[in-house]
Amino acid sequence: MYLTLTDLVLLTSIIQSLSLAIFLLLPSNVGLVSNRLLVATLVFFAAGLGEIFLYSSGLALEHPNFAYLGTLIGLLQAGTLYLYAQSLMYQDFRLRKEHLVHTLLFWVVGAIFLVEYYLQPTGTKVRILLERDHPGVLTSPLLAVAIHAVFLGYLYATIRAITRFGIGLRQIFSSIENKQLAWLRMLLIGYAVAWTVSMLYCLTAHVFRNAPGTEWVAGAGAVTGFVFINFLMVNSLRQPVIFSGLAADQAALLAEETAPQFDQALKDRLEWQMREKKPHLYSNLTLEQLARKVDAPPREVSRVINQGFGCNFFEFVSSHRLEEAKARLADPANTSNILQVMYDSGFNSKSVFNTAFKNDTGLTPSEYRHRALHGNIGDEPQP
Repeated sequence: MYLTLTDLVLLTSIIQSLSLAIFLLLPSNVGLVSNRLLVATLVFFAAGLGEIFLYSSGLALEHPNFAYLGTLIGLLQAGTLYLYAQSLMYQDFRLRKEHLVHTLLFWVVGAIFLVEYYLQPTGTKVRILLERDHPGVLTSPLLAVAIHAVFLGYLYATIRAITRFGIGLRQIFSSIENKQLAWLRMLLIGYAVAWTVSMLYCLTAHVFRNAPGTEWVAGAGAVTGFVFINFLMVNSLRQPVIFSGLAADQAALLAEETAPQFDQALKDRLEWQMREKKPHLYSNLTLEQLARKVDAPPREVSRVINQGFGCNFFEFVSSHRLEEAKARLADPANTSNILQVMYDSGFNSKSVFNTAFKNDTGLTPSEYRHRALHGNIGDEPQP
């Protein structure tokens, strides 16, 4: 059998997916719920690519009983991607019987395929395969759109959950660069775009019978699969172990409730603590740690910061770190380099420090130091 470049790319992506799944099944890795969910996602993703490979290589016509199996199994990745994101966000996440609801798409579509395809004689199966316009979906445009719509709904729900999680982190942590799931959000947005394009193609393929055919569809699927698996492979393995999601007590801080009367005394204690004790100099300061220092519940401290200072915890601490950095840079007696000033001020990420400093002063730290030491800091540009 002759394999095209598209076929080879598809095979490469399938092998990569299964290889990563095997690696995650090693005893040292399989203990994490997130890794087990990622293994399932990778297997289901590989099955979806396998469907495109059968379609592209012509093997589906030679073995019609195997056609559509990859599509059906691939539908399960929508739910496992959602659960995978949940397992990364929350430490206490556990798989429960209720999560079986996320397999509903698989069972519904499987029942349709069973009646419309698998129970048919071989000749009818071959005819159906010859009549279809793209891999993995029967000739019904309604079914194609329904499958895509449900899948896109899952991707939207997952992206939305990750976005809300990122916002919530700023209410609890003063250092978030190792805790965000921006890479997964970016990956899912790209995947959602690919599925949207696929859905539009499904529609146009039924309206315009001369729509792009086998080569175009298989090529697009191969490129999408290759990008997806390589991006996922690089970033999932880099996910820091030092942060394994929010604990239940941390997550509870993000829950909304009716706000009581504003506590001015607590605001005054916070201002005194930050000014005199400077807890912001500790780079990994958390809301819970600050709450203990002012002898107040973390939820109350968060509320006072939000209402009394008009910002979240991350911004509140960052503003004090910036003031500390500016004071150190403007001090002629301080001969530390910029990097040391950054660490001494409580920052532990150069990119975060430079961005925050530029946004606050309109200058880079080195420009600020130069102007401050030459007495013309008043000429600094305003952000």
